[in-house]
Amino acid sequence: MSTHEFFVANLTTSALAGTVTWHGGDNSQEVSVAGLQPGTCSALQSFYPTSGTRDLWSWSERGREYQLNCYEHDRYVVVTISNYGIGVLPTDTSPDTWKW
Repeated sequence: MSTHEFFVANLTTSALAGTVTWHGGDNSQEVSVAGLQPGTCSALQSFYPTSGTRDLWSWSERGREYQLNCYEHDRYVVVTISNYGIGVLPTDTSPDTWKW
């Protein structure tokens, strides 16, 4: 089983509250974003997607789930939280190589 990791980037104008959760079948993982300041990122959180199941992402401060399925080569996911809501971006490149 390949390790997949996600982190949360705060793109809002204020500190965040709550948690961001990934659900895939019977599995789930969450990361606390309480106090995460604007322009900063959370720590990496491992998650384990399963082929054939939907990947659902949610932020506890907003009641909706966002579906974006991860595939074999999508090893990293950045979950963005902005003043407009949540976004999910998968990639196969390490965040250490990203230029901001």
